[in-house]
Amino acid sequence: MTQTQEFNYFSDRISIFDRLRMQASLKVRRQMYDWFIRQTGGVAGKTVLDFGATPDTSRADSNCFLRWLLEDGARVYATSPEEIASLERIFPGLKTITFPPEKSQCFDFVISSAVIEHVGSEDRQIEYVRDLLQLSDRILLTTPNRYHWLDFHTKLPLLHWLPKDRHRQILNLLGLKFWAKEENLNLLSKTDLVRILDRISTTHLPGKKLTLSWYQPKFLGKVSNFAILIQSVWV
Repeated sequence: MTQTQEFNYFSDRISIFDRLRMQASLKVRRQMYDWFIRQTGGVAGKTVLDFGATPDTSRADSNCFLRWLLEDGARVYATSPEEIASLERIFPGLKTITFPPEKSQCFDFVISSAVIEHVGSEDRQIEYVRDLLQLSDRILLTTPNRYHWLDFHTKLPLLHWLPKDRHRQILNLLGLKFWAKEENLNLLSKTDLVRILDRISTTHLPGKKLTLSWYQPKFLGKVSNFAILIQSVWV
């Protein structure tokens, strides 16, 4: 993705279900953020890039990491394939930068919150994480769990447990053509994430390795998300 794009992921109408979803999402995201702060010792004075911020401001769980990072004293930057310059007015202290960021830019942390499942194929997901690692040695990567019983994108239960090609066929039949495209939705399990990160690790910079710390919050009885602190360290 190298050009500005506009996406309307959840449609303009906010239903009661969407409001409940947002409340649950906000709670889980706060749990992941608090875990991240415990793992890193805090972000005060640190430079943090939110890679994949959304221009949406109507939902409580949109860009919540930006708000919390600024409240905790971080120097916060954001980038996105969407147009997000207006976020600087909403979040005083935030600086937006061009997408994609220049590889010469370096940050103490890069946060990618629920983006990797929207970048396409597994090869494209690997490329995406490699791009993040060129910007920082410490990445917070979060994504929904494919094997939670509810897909919060389509709002359909269990269907996404089918083989991906069959799942996409049914989404097309149901008229959910946007979500039926791999480039728009490619949900990941923990096994998928481990495989992706293993593939990256084997081709990482000579003399460096990736260390991983995992956090797996639950919602409605099942792990709903994965938060992974990826650190590139010298060996």
